[in-house]
Amino acid sequence: MKIFIKLFSVFYLVGSFITIQAQQISDHCGFNHAMEYQNSLNPNYKEQANNIYRNHLENANSNNENQKKAGVTYTIPVVFHVVWNSAVPAQNLADSVLFEQINVLNEDYSRTNADTSNLRPAFLPIVGTADIQFQLACKDPSGNPTNGIVRVQTDSSFGGGALPDMASISKIQYTSQGGSDAWNTAEYLNIWVGDINSGNDPSLLGIATPPAGLPNWPAGSIPAELTDGAIIQYNAFSRNNPNLITGIPVNGRTVTHEVGHYLGVRHCAENTFGGLLGSICGDDDGLNDTPNCDQSAQGCDVSRNSCTDTIPGIGDLPDMVENYMDYSDQTCQNSFTQGQVSIMRDVIVNNRAGLLTSTGLDCPTSIEENSLANSISVYPNPSSGFVNIKSDNANFKLTVYNNLGQEIIPNFLSKTQLQLPSKGIYFLKFSSEKETLVKKIVNQ
Repeated sequence: MKIFIKLFSVFYLVGSFITIQAQQISDHCGFNHAMEYQNSLNPNYKEQANNIYRNHLENANSNNENQKKAGVTYTIPVVFHVVWNSAVPAQNLADSVLFEQINVLNEDYSRTNADTSNLRPAFLPIVGTADIQFQLACKDPSGNPTNGIVRVQTDSSFGGGALPDMASISKIQYTSQGGSDAWNTAEYLNIWVGDINSGNDPSLLGIATPPAGLPNWPAGSIPAELTDGAIIQYNAFSRNNPNLITGIPVNGRTVTHEVGHYLGVRHCAENTFGGLLGSICGDDDGLNDTPNCDQSAQGCDVSRNSCTDTIPGIGDLPDMVENYMDYSDQTCQNSFTQGQVSIMRDVIVNNRAGLLTSTGLDCPTSIEENSLANSISVYPNPSSGFVNIKSDNANFKLTVYNNLGQEIIPNFLSKTQLQLPSKGIYFLKFSSEKETLVKKIVNQ
């Protein structure tokens, strides 16, 4: 049985580099900083944190199926707040980059990601399918139509320094401080995207908070500075982002990882000091089916087995670098365990139930006669070089993006036939005064 030691209510994904005795160790987590930061805000935090996880762990470790409900898929409304600095237009990520991040989430949380085949066979008995989907909101909190994307141009800076400056980073969540106010956090998953490293080499890739309403969380244990949701470094976001950070392999799973925290899941290992304090095999996520390890993984070492497990019915397993909640390279992550799935679904039903009753996904069931969706058709798809565009509505602008989110045709004037330059995936964005329609085209 694994032992629960501690949980911090704010999770950090940090890509910092520490040189010890000429050996460079990549530590992707800032938990030590988080502990001190939160304990300064809540003097009883260290004592209180020991109670946070136990209710959900009991359900997960006892194979409680009440929240799994075979065949039930939970869909979460999402709003992206793209906060970009006027001096760095690259921070204003294209719509296609945002759409692709939704695709990554939906693949990872339905276990339809192409790299599931890379999972080592030993882990097949413990992996689970979350059956959770994500959709950009089509209605805002005031009931107005939306595409689920808020863009804010700002002159403000967020974060920076050797350690995460949470007071500065949290400004991205407030319009009055140069950021963007959250939509109703009970009914929408708010994800802020911006530069939270103030133009420095990114050390912090993402932050997320677990549910504030957990019954075993004492009042005030979530810092007021952090609005519920996730904050993501803009160049660690999505997989078709033309400005992805170099030196740290990222492919859209920064958000997969942080949303896991948002839904109550912890890291596989809580020892975040790169082994400098020695082996701490008992300091884990508390789940019976997550293979124990003495520290968060670095790279993608499939030979490592740092702890001896007693997984029921299985016994010992090697360190699971394939787990989304580890700090292994994102390119080798591909799975959640059944226990992690149980916790996330349990949290949705009991602690984030507002997401399931949100009006954010109450999209119109009838389409107006002159709407873009009703008046535009694009064919063939897949295509072999040329795409025909048929429209009963002449009042639209067409912009074409490639799979990297780059505009390749900013204002397409000929609205009957489009020639695609090469094989690949393209996004056709049709815009009118009232609405936006995006169609994905595969050119073979």
